[in-house]
Amino acid sequence: MKVYLIYLAAGNSRRFGSNKLLYELEGKPLYRHLLDRLVSLCGRHADWEVITVTQYPQIYDEVRAENIRAVFSPDSHKGISYSIRAGLEAAADAQACTFFVADQPYLTEESAEAFLENMERNQAELGCVICGDQTGNPAWFSRNYFPELVELKEDQGGRKVLKKYPDQTAYFSISDARELQDVDLVP
Repeated sequence: MKVYLIYLAAGNSRRFGSNKLLYELEGKPLYRHLLDRLVSLCGRHADWEVITVTQYPQIYDEVRAENIRAVFSPDSHKGISYSIRAGLEAAADAQACTFFVADQPYLTEESAEAFLENMERNQAELGCVICGDQTGNPAWFSRNYFPELVELKEDQGGRKVLKKYPDQTAYFSISDARELQDVDLVP
């Protein structure tokens, strides 16, 4: 099954005060933490590939220099729907896409891989991770839902599609809430 891991590294960092994706955390830029894990796990799965979507030339250049597929999305400042659309356009041959966000540096490689393997094995239509009663990213979408994702507006994300089809959504439990934590303020 051809699965693209669409890595959204395009947020505006409004609450952070500066570009949080470039903020150094534990010796490297915030955006690199999860990206490096995703690239590593794709090395073990021939039909999985990372696509990084960003509105930042520095991130775009750095990622491409490492032969990681990247999409420059200058309209991403208008809202997440623009980043989603740019990622889906680059993943035209996908059977499924999973969206990961670059401000979740604590999501482990093991959790990401287990989530993806579970969704793929069960041929999930839709899916997301859950910890307790909190759902979050990553989120899985089979090809059947790409048209609805493309129709999202401004700052609407995939959660809108997941909420519309709760009976089609598979949940993958993660026990450590820190893995789902977004970095929104300077730590």
